[in-house]
Amino acid sequence: MVRPVDVARRAELLEGTMRYAAEHGIAGLSLRPLAAALGTSSRMLVHYFGTKEELVARALTAARPDIPELLDARREAGETPAGIAASLWRDLTTGGERKPRTRLLLEAMALALTQPDVYGKFAAEAIEAWVTPLARVLREAGHRRRDAVARATVLVSGLRGLALDRYLTGDRQRTDDAARHVIRAATGLTP
Repeated sequence: MVRPVDVARRAELLEGTMRYAAEHGIAGLSLRPLAAALGTSSRMLVHYFGTKEELVARALTAARPDIPELLDARREAGETPAGIAASLWRDLTTGGERKPRTRLLLEAMALALTQPDVYGKFAAEAIEAWVTPLARVLREAGHRRRDAVARATVLVSGLRGLALDRYLTGDRQRTDDAARHVIRAATGLTP
């Protein structure tokens, strides 16, 4: 007889997996050390998630913020597209709760280059999850659809690349200066 899944326990394990992966990375993630850190067994992780790949995919999805909700809140607060982009930059690069999640997402994006069968779908969805709502913000600011999509792509790809640079080098001044240039070029406005 198959044991029913405890939804609360699965959510707890997923949150723990996300924290563990953010600290230890996902490239060499193994179920046994993860399970030990979570106070469970690899067998129970398989029971709750099926495979390691499914568990990692769910943890990555849980790490990604609800972008439309974030952008809507900022638009409702009266932020301009440049201000929204500057807020995005701060979210990507400041410490606190978001930093481990951001690092985890950046790692998955980089791994998608060499392991597209494992991380490619997630990476494509993550890009789309940012580009589409940012393009909507830029369209509402008066840009044509194709131009808004291109500008949103510049913002997403440019700021993500600069965030990776920042995490690797620790150079705050240079990456902040570069982010302002990307934001100005993409929005046509200074944040």
